[in-house]
Amino acid sequence: MTKSGASGPKARARKAQQAAGVRYTQVRRAALPSRNGRTVQFLLEDRYELSTLAVQIAAAWALQGMRVLLVHEYKPSGIGMELYSRRARERKAAEQRLQEWPGYRSTLLWKAGTGRDQGGLLVEQHTPWSTPPANPKYLTTDDSPLRDALQLGRRHFDCIVLMGRPTWPHRELVDHFVVLAATNGAPVAETLTHGAMPEERREHPLTPEQSAALLRERHLNFLHHRPTAFLGMISGSRQLPAAEPKPGFIHAVEANMTAAGIPLLGHVHVGHHDLATHARRTDQAALVVASPLDPGVAQAAKTITNRW
Repeated sequence: MTKSGASGPKARARKAQQAAGVRYTQVRRAALPSRNGRTVQFLLEDRYELSTLAVQIAAAWALQGMRVLLVHEYKPSGIGMELYSRRARERKAAEQRLQEWPGYRSTLLWKAGTGRDQGGLLVEQHTPWSTPPANPKYLTTDDSPLRDALQLGRRHFDCIVLMGRPTWPHRELVDHFVVLAATNGAPVAETLTHGAMPEERREHPLTPEQSAALLRERHLNFLHHRPTAFLGMISGSRQLPAAEPKPGFIHAVEANMTAAGIPLLGHVHVGHHDLATHARRTDQAALVVASPLDPGVAQAAKTITNRW
């Protein structure tokens, strides 16, 4: 229910605040998308150098004029031993903490300058992805909070990026899956060991078909439940390829990956940061947005939207 006497745009903007989490006056300045947004999930290995690529791609979309929402999981109070306390007061307090609904926690990370009707927007939202079971003895959870958050986000954003749990594809909730692979470009050779001595290790050149198969084998086996279709794969590395491929080799690898349903969407040269800086950038999306994008991020973001 809206406030009495509120105008139409203000009323709609107040409803948008539930999805955006920012002041309704800021949301009202930008026009709503012409169609429902798309939900994207980036799937990646547990490699710290890839941890900020999803935020960087989202920032690139915002810079290109899109309205982007990052949906993080807000984790409620964990299950503690107080739930099984013999003291009724402690037990009831623990049950209340477990069942509390924290609501939306959102931050406006970046917005296009004033005076632009359809500028880019990047919002970070923390919301529960599930509610705990009524009986703590059962492990079943209800994911309706996540479904509601994505449904609201589709109404007001061009793209919703499902953050967290990068090895677990949410097949029923996501429109597009993109794999982020920590690979030093397309492999051109493979070192095989024929014995225990170092001199018995030999490097064998790979055909484009073998190179593409090796990319899929190495960088898809981390998934718990593999989706039926991918939008593609983006490779990221911290150094240049070890060997220069032959002319036409990369094109043949790309053709094979496309035929297999996992086209290569770009390569990102990941910036060099120490572990402490990487940890801060991983936990704070605002630091990533305020920093220059890694080389290749903007082009990869554009390639993804071209395939929608």
